[in-house]
Amino acid sequence: MASVFIRTILIYLVLIFTLRLSGKRQIGEMQLSELVTTFLLSELASVPLVDPATPFLYAIVPIFTLISLEIILSFLTTKSAAAKRLLDDRPSVIIRHGVLCKEEMGRVRLSMDDLLCELRLKDVACIDEVDYAILEANGKISVFKKDAAPLSHALVIDGVIQKDALSQAGKSEEWIGRHLQKAGAENTDGIFLLCVTDGGHVTLIRKEDCL
Repeated sequence: MASVFIRTILIYLVLIFTLRLSGKRQIGEMQLSELVTTFLLSELASVPLVDPATPFLYAIVPIFTLISLEIILSFLTTKSAAAKRLLDDRPSVIIRHGVLCKEEMGRVRLSMDDLLCELRLKDVACIDEVDYAILEANGKISVFKKDAAPLSHALVIDGVIQKDALSQAGKSEEWIGRHLQKAGAENTDGIFLLCVTDGGHVTLIRKEDCL
């Protein structure tokens, strides 16, 4: 009994440490890979608790392996557009400029009842009030009303051009090149964030300007 008690405390402390190390968020805010990792961690942690004969390292080694893999993959998705497309789902625009996108709703298997429910939870009484509704990669829906500020599209993040955002904003890589030239930048490598709103307002933050 004492062994189980000690194992439980140690497993608890290890999970707290590894989850803080990986920067885990709330369940509702997790990406798919993060959610899978969390489920696997819970299973691995339970093995030495259910079976006292199982060596403690049989849980510790896989836990640290999974967390290390998650950290590496998270880093890759911030540096590689290909890795991001492979590991993370892209946001889906459900309503664009007040127009319902039925094809996109079908792709993400979102019913009209579910959409209306989500809008009500955002204090939207009528779908006519919505300018943009976006199903984010973490499964939540972002809603922007027609009287809100114009939606901002992140075209470049940490030097990487976001092709989906580029398409949604109706811009091209040539447009980015022309804007960077006006700003005195040779390419996107030194750009941490480049956004443009539907109204045409541009925000550019260089990496050297960040803390």
